[in-house]
Amino acid sequence: MDMVSLVREKRFLGREFLTWLWFQSDSQMGVFTPENGQPVEIWLDNKITLETDDQENVERVICHGEHSEMLEAREALSQGKKVTQASFKMCLNDAEWHFTLDDCWLNFRSCKTPKVMLDTREDPDGIFFEKIFLIQEAVRIIEQLFSQFIKIRISPEWMTVHLPAIRDWIQSAGALAEEKPESGELPW
Repeated sequence: MDMVSLVREKRFLGREFLTWLWFQSDSQMGVFTPENGQPVEIWLDNKITLETDDQENVERVICHGEHSEMLEAREALSQGKKVTQASFKMCLNDAEWHFTLDDCWLNFRSCKTPKVMLDTREDPDGIFFEKIFLIQEAVRIIEQLFSQFIKIRISPEWMTVHLPAIRDWIQSAGALAEEKPESGELPW
């Protein structure tokens, strides 16, 4: 089996990881503690893309919005669509990153790092190296969280604890959506 075929076959892990990251972010107030790492906050950041698994008739749902619950996206999950791309905001100490991850390679589609504040007169290359360090920091944390996810995913608790909790969270989107009408208007 060639590398591309292998990655396509294991693509479900990326989709599950993005869903788990979103679920954990939502249920733990965004706080993650990677193994051997310091706590970091990660939040879904205004955009998520979901698709069906059907290779020939792909249906895609793209949700944008400030509302962190992303009820339409969770409804799409309940209909069987999978997360294929998600934007996240990560906060570590006082620094903030914004990036988008895809499901296939867990590529960073974009990565906005904290602003680098260096005096270029003293160290003209310093900005470049600081920017690379900040990108590597985001990659390092996502790799740690992916490793943590894989350990959970292959544990016996995945089927008895984690997966039921994720399913309950997905199904709760329908209940939250029904509570939303505040104006008394009909939903269409």
